[in-house]
Amino acid sequence: MPYSIPPYIVATSLDSPVLNYVWDDTRVDEDFLYNPENLIGRMAQVGLHAKIALGIGIYEWIVFRFRIVSDDPLPFQLAEGAWCANIHRSYMEYFELDRDEWLGPVRGPLWCAATWLLPMIYFSDDAPEEWESSLAFLSSLAIHVVPIPSVFESWMDKCVDRMIEFYTMRKPDPFEDLFGEKEEERRGEYVSQEVLDPNFEYKLEMGKELLSKFLLNVNYKQNPLLSSPEEMIQKGFKGIPYRL
Repeated sequence: MPYSIPPYIVATSLDSPVLNYVWDDTRVDEDFLYNPENLIGRMAQVGLHAKIALGIGIYEWIVFRFRIVSDDPLPFQLAEGAWCANIHRSYMEYFELDRDEWLGPVRGPLWCAATWLLPMIYFSDDAPEEWESSLAFLSSLAIHVVPIPSVFESWMDKCVDRMIEFYTMRKPDPFEDLFGEKEEERRGEYVSQEVLDPNFEYKLEMGKELLSKFLLNVNYKQNPLLSSPEEMIQKGFKGIPYRL
């Protein structure tokens, strides 16, 4: 089954062709009005998988907002790849988009969203400023471009409440992983897409089963951003690719 934007976002009908926001590629965030300080403070207490999941969820709102005015499949492919990479980074290689090919009031925001999401996924373990800056930028960008920001902001607040309820991390023991061999484990519990759906009665114990079903439905052959099982194994992936 190909990736699609979650129904709770589609139901908002906020994919408007009207671009009623200021956009200048040379000064992007100078026009943002949202203050993400409270968001970052609240998300500091949850695991990295949860932080990244929220970042992907915000990214999906931005991608959906431009669905009518952009037919480029890459932003959607990246959303699917990001969910896979939040299970294990070897599912998708880190990459950067050519800025010169992503300019203007539609492709500019899509470039920005991808450019701030990817470092969060790949580099936040040893550089917490990556997830902080990514969540700060993505949330501010979404509120800037979404036609009715209050709808998005209400969703985001509910998601943060859920993340704190289900994925608050205990204080790490500095002696627990002296040699840095448990980086994936330090990211906390796995987080499935459904935790971001306000209409879904989510329970913590559902996470792994939901992610297992998600991976079973991923067709890496239809998404050029995803690694093949052979590529993953060659790079040292332990386990069965696309199985949890």
